Amino acid sequence: MDHEAIIDAIYEAGAMPHLWPDLLEKLAVLVGARGGNVIHARTGGMVRRASSPGIEATTIQFAAEGWDRRNSRLDRYLARPPYAGFLTDSDLHSEEELRTLPIYTDFLIPRGAAAGAATLIRGATQDTVAITLEAFADHARSRSALPILDALRPHLGRAATLSGRLAMEQARAAIEALEMIGTPAAMIDVRGRLLTANDLFDRIIGKSLLDSRSRLRLKDGRSDLSLGDAIERLTAQKRGSSIAISLDDQRRVAMHLLPVNGAARDIFSPANGLVVLADSVDDRLPEGDLLQALFDLTPTEARIARDIAQGMGAREAARAAGIAHETARTHLKVIFQKTNTRRQSELATLLPQYGLPTTQS
Repeated sequence: MDHEAIIDAIYEAGAMPHLWPDLLEKLAVLVGARGGNVIHARTGGMVRRASSPGIEATTIQFAAEGWDRRNSRLDRYLARPPYAGFLTDSDLHSEEELRTLPIYTDFLIPRGAAAGAATLIRGATQDTVAITLEAFADHARSRSALPILDALRPHLGRAATLSGRLAMEQARAAIEALEMIGTPAAMIDVRGRLLTANDLFDRIIGKSLLDSRSRLRLKDGRSDLSLGDAIERLTAQKRGSSIAISLDDQRRVAMHLLPVNGAARDIFSPANGLVVLADSVDDRLPEGDLLQALFDLTPTEARIARDIAQGMGAREAARAAGIAHETARTHLKVIFQKTNTRRQSELATLLPQYGLPTTQS
């Protein structure tokens, strides 16, 4: 692939973030690496990531064995002053460290992945995206790739910024869709800080909820401790939580914290969790357009998801939609992927997690 073609592919991925894994594969071929990652990163580990096919299995194993939480490659780069270029493993480690550190001896060297190159793109909200090329043949090859990668970095930075803006627009659309049915909602980052909120949520800020610089807080001390624990679970384990809180008018409501899944289009967004406030007496089921906004579903997928949530089986939902059973099953597989569920029973319990029980009013 020539220089102009790779630049075209970079901006195409910026506008269509799901293409980043394919772009990383093309970059890897161009510079002689096995594959690449794009990582929403912070010191102490990856928050979310997307990988090219050539390196995905290695990256998954790297995280599964806990190396991302003791990753001197990323942590040392994050600790450096901002640098507008790519750095290699040999820029961040001494020759002795490359031979003796456990991350190299126990994981990277046995897999032929000790030589890499990476750059950091720091966002306006203090989030950081790392773009890495992995598993060069040796450290000399990774260093020789730097002129090409550095020449492409400005384009990669602009494309990542565009992808980030698109991801945040999607987040805003989701919370605004919730406002349309009277539900206060907001997005928080990995530290629990407020990123964006709809008007209904904004009205509570400064009363029962506090928008502090460290994280979203509750005025009630005991409830705030529970909220802090829930944010930790959200970031560390991708687990949602529910907390019962009292508003200033003495209303008891449920606060639901739900993870933002790490699809490639979300890597560039600092949004880590959705916060929803719901009255226990609210018995509405999201309309199709809300489901489309929340989970990026097509109209048909949204209808099937809603019907499943109402207790229909796949055959009954297919008949209601006027499609074949096998077509409905295909749609259902896509719905599971987009909603991060694995079976119909999980899908049927997902909507109440958003404070929206599955019976119609």
